[in-house]
Amino acid sequence: MTAKALQGRCHCGAHRFTATAPEIVTDCTCTTCTKRGTLAAYYAPGTVQLDLTSNALTPYEWGDRMMTFFHCATCGCALYAEAPAWTTETGEARPARIALNARLFEGLDLTAVPVRHVDGRNDW
Repeated sequence: MTAKALQGRCHCGAHRFTATAPEIVTDCTCTTCTKRGTLAAYYAPGTVQLDLTSNALTPYEWGDRMMTFFHCATCGCALYAEAPAWTTETGEARPARIALNARLFEGLDLTAVPVRHVDGRNDW
């Protein structure tokens, strides 16, 4: 069975993305995620189709892992983030990934998707 592909977009429609429906979303308490109001759906690079309007896309780099967060310069919606591959202090390899803002998926019932809570404010 093939996973269902969903489309997402910012409020004004300048940016769109397509990805499989998330099996789980992450609610992180770090200051960036909380202030942006995102629920993260994580994907491997290359598994997400991004249709972006470059002159209306604003990046923001944050953290020692050099995550880059992108939002729409027109309507302000938090769109997605990119994280490079990195290794934890205990030596665990973490792959590169893209975190889509699951709140932007159209037709996704977020109440039916399990939520993983991460204490990013205190555990990082």
